[in-house]
Amino acid sequence: MLTSNPNPNPKASDMSIYILTNNQQLVEQLSRLLEGGQQPFSFFDDLETLITMLPKFRKTDKVFYDLALEPSLMAFEALQFGSKKTNLIAFEQMNEGADQLNCPKGAQHYLVFSSDIRKTAARLKKVLHEVDALAVKKKKAARKKAPARRSAAANRSAESGAATPFTVSRYLTAKSSSMQLILAQIVELAKRPKFIFISGEDGADFELAARELNFRTNGDQSPLHIADPMRVEIDEIKRRLCTRDSTQYCYLGLSYELGALTVARLNEYLGQLTPAEAEKPTPCFILGHVDDSDVYLEAEVKALIKKFRELGEVVELPSFGDRKDDVSLIAQSVFTTLRTAHPFLLTRTLSRASIDYLEAQCAEMSYSSLVRIIRNSMALTQREILTEEDLKNFGDDSPTAQHLIESLADEKFFKDEFGAA
Repeated sequence: MLTSNPNPNPKASDMSIYILTNNQQLVEQLSRLLEGGQQPFSFFDDLETLITMLPKFRKTDKVFYDLALEPSLMAFEALQFGSKKTNLIAFEQMNEGADQLNCPKGAQHYLVFSSDIRKTAARLKKVLHEVDALAVKKKKAARKKAPARRSAAANRSAESGAATPFTVSRYLTAKSSSMQLILAQIVELAKRPKFIFISGEDGADFELAARELNFRTNGDQSPLHIADPMRVEIDEIKRRLCTRDSTQYCYLGLSYELGALTVARLNEYLGQLTPAEAEKPTPCFILGHVDDSDVYLEAEVKALIKKFRELGEVVELPSFGDRKDDVSLIAQSVFTTLRTAHPFLLTRTLSRASIDYLEAQCAEMSYSSLVRIIRNSMALTQREILTEEDLKNFGDDSPTAQHLIESLADEKFFKDEFGAA
């Protein structure tokens, strides 16, 4: 074993990361990317040592292995059979000028490291989340959510039902009835400052909902503060936001993005609040949470989520399958944003047939898959008009196909764009 990074709270750790590589550059790169996260990690440069430890690993642990070792190590089959398949991630380093990827046949998860640290960080974060999410039984996109504690504002909005007048939003796409209810709830919440807990499917409008609330509260005279989830400095945030009379909101990001130090600081801060401070907090923190992600979160993060639910108000964003009336607007917005950011791409128009296809498939899709399909289709198609056929061709939802397509799109079409990862 080369090096390791112990979790600051080992008793709370439900999963670990084990990495097989003898590439010192990758060791340093991965250490920087994983340091400060919720999961401890260890490096191995010897396959046999790693294999002997496999029986001791938990089902939630992850094993990364460097494909560059395959020519010199003929025992990768033992690694395949000894590790839970959903937790085995193949990775390789893409050298400058390389035009071919070596994803092994049958790999469930695959990761490419490029010279752009931003792209690599985004890919690593995404594959970690995807592997963790497989521990949760995949729910049907359009199924109704289990009943949860609702705020008084949400109950009033639901009771008003069809009588609720159409509300125009500033940031959210809210043509559908389900999003109109959310907008009505946000209007009510803006009347009194509280901690806010926003839950929803992966890729939902967490940050946009936070921005909508901030706008409804102070008209954006005080912009929404976006915190770094890996390093939240509460005293610094209070100094910056608590100098004005209007309500100040700070969006913390998603629960699974929070670093261990951030979680500890927030738990300590919330635990020290008096009832009066909790009733009218300054600043008001907003935390996003992906539905069903509790199973792969650390105990400390679960405790933080519980405190937010107890102290604040809960906003439950509807599933993508419940927003058919919003699909056209969301798709056109995503398409226009990507085309503006990458004007050198050939595609100029999203066809009516492709919109009809997305609306018809929305019950089987998620927020993330919609963005991914449009992005990859735009990057890889050779047509000026994006068709239904393009969406089908580049819409493979398997994790391996996703990473292969996105890696190809990144390195060939977005290689000079830091934002595309």
